[in-house]
Amino acid sequence: MSLRRFLLLVVFAGLLVNCETSGGIIGGGGSSGGAPTGNQRTELMLSMEDEAEAVAAAFTLIGQGLPPGFTAPVGCPTTTGTTADDDSDGILDADTLTFTNPPCTFAAVRGGTFDVIGELAIRDTSTDTTTFNLGYTDLAWTGTDPAVTRTFTATRNGTRVRSGTDSTATLASDLTISRQRPGRATATIDLVTTTTFTADSDTVRIGDPLPGGGIVVTGNFQWQRSTENWSLTVATPAPLHYDPTCTTTPQRVDSGTVTLTGTVSGVAGVLSIIWDGCGADPTTIWVRSP
Repeated sequence: MSLRRFLLLVVFAGLLVNCETSGGIIGGGGSSGGAPTGNQRTELMLSMEDEAEAVAAAFTLIGQGLPPGFTAPVGCPTTTGTTADDDSDGILDADTLTFTNPPCTFAAVRGGTFDVIGELAIRDTSTDTTTFNLGYTDLAWTGTDPAVTRTFTATRNGTRVRSGTDSTATLASDLTISRQRPGRATATIDLVTTTTFTADSDTVRIGDPLPGGGIVVTGNFQWQRSTENWSLTVATPAPLHYDPTCTTTPQRVDSGTVTLTGTVSGVAGVLSIIWDGCGADPTTIWVRSP
């Protein structure tokens, strides 16, 4: 082998080590090559995509406990608690939604089915603002598809606190999420984040669907699966744009980037998760720290 060809191979290998993508030009990769494996990046991406759908649905009272735009079948969920609304702000003082399957089953979702089980408590915690608490008790989203590539169950336990004004709303989340996928060990995610929504032009009404706007997530994302245990910092260098006109999919983010920064499989770096198009899964880019 000539010296020139040898040097070209060395340079090309270095580029692969320091910047790898999934869903783009370069695939694969592994911890021995200086990057998370393709499987690891996919699982992290799917977790953040799932959370983006969940927070978008949690900013208003419309469809609480369900992905954005889902219309609940008759009898889903059942409601227990008080019917009182002492401050007349549209938020019941104490309400608990219970989801069971059936009837909480949805067909034709990403080519498969979707169902919801578990409980979601909604509590009005302020007499002069539209602030409420959400308490999750084994609230599980299960999606299946014929090819099994997207089949998952995500079970949430913990809380979100919603506060806001007419143009913005904020969710403070403290959740433990168990994600089960066929052929993989169960992943446990401890999520402590602050998510802010800013409307494009409309107002954010708790009794109406969420309008179009930008979503910014910051905080901490602890991922544990078998021997994998990673502490990652969440940031949003480009706000996620929520588009309510994406009516054929729960994935209504059409642009934006979330980053996960930390050490994955012994290698420090930044995983960028990039949304680009209504209903399309994000792509990922891993950049190893210098």
